[in-house]
Amino acid sequence: MEMETETLEEREEGEHLLDETLRTHMQIQQNHSYELLTLANGHARVKLLTKLSERIDESAYIYEASLFSCANFCAVASVNEKDSHLISAKIDFLDPVKIEDEEVIFEAHATTTSSGKKHVDVVGTVKGIVVFESSFVTIKLDKRSLLKEG
Repeated sequence: MEMETETLEEREEGEHLLDETLRTHMQIQQNHSYELLTLANGHARVKLLTKLSERIDESAYIYEASLFSCANFCAVASVNEKDSHLISAKIDFLDPVKIEDEEVIFEAHATTTSSGKKHVDVVGTVKGIVVFESSFVTIKLDKRSLLKEG
């Protein structure tokens, strides 16, 4: 029992639990203030470190697109397939996030539908309070896809 408690505490402290190697959207993580905390089959946790450039104006509120972008990265990381792309998103911004909140933790869980698409639920929290919920659908491009390059 103690071992399980230690693991949960380590996760809360932000220890990286990368069971897999990221195989998709690798450039995105380098270009944004995202930190991949957990990566396992069908699951990912990503930390968004808020920064001043993401403010919407002199108030300290963060631009909602920054939250969506990080949630999108968390979703595709949980699927973790090369050539996987977002085709649908339903999002709910439940509470505004401020710069002083410092970090938002996104957690994604992916499941495969009967058609082979991936359905991903993502929740974003600040200090344990849910501020963002979303449902994404991704597909893997193949030789039949109109989007696939020649």
